[in-house]
Amino acid sequence: MIKEKIKVNSNFYQVTLNDQTQMYATKLRRLYQQSYTDVDSFDEVSSEISTTVSNLLKHGVSPDVKEDDMDGVIQQLLKICDKLSNR
Repeated sequence: MIKEKIKVNSNFYQVTLNDQTQMYATKLRRLYQQSYTDVDSFDEVSSEISTTVSNLLKHGVSPDVKEDDMDGVIQQLLKICDKLSNR
C-alpha cells in the first residue's frame, strides 16, 4: 500500500493506493481511451467514467474531495499510478 499527500488548489489530500484503487485507476484510463475512440457510446462510457471516478475517490482519497478540486486530484492520482507501474 502506498500513501502520498497531494495539494490541489491549496487543499491537501491523502492518497492511498492499494490493489483496489489501482484497479479503478486502470479502468478509468481504459474508459477515457474508449470515450475518445468510440464517440457513439459516449453516454454509456461517460456514466461508467463517473461511477469509476466516484469509487476511486471514495476508496483512494481523504478527506472528501471538493468539487473544484476533483479534476486536479484525479490527474495527480493517475500520475502516481503511472509512476508505480513504471517501477
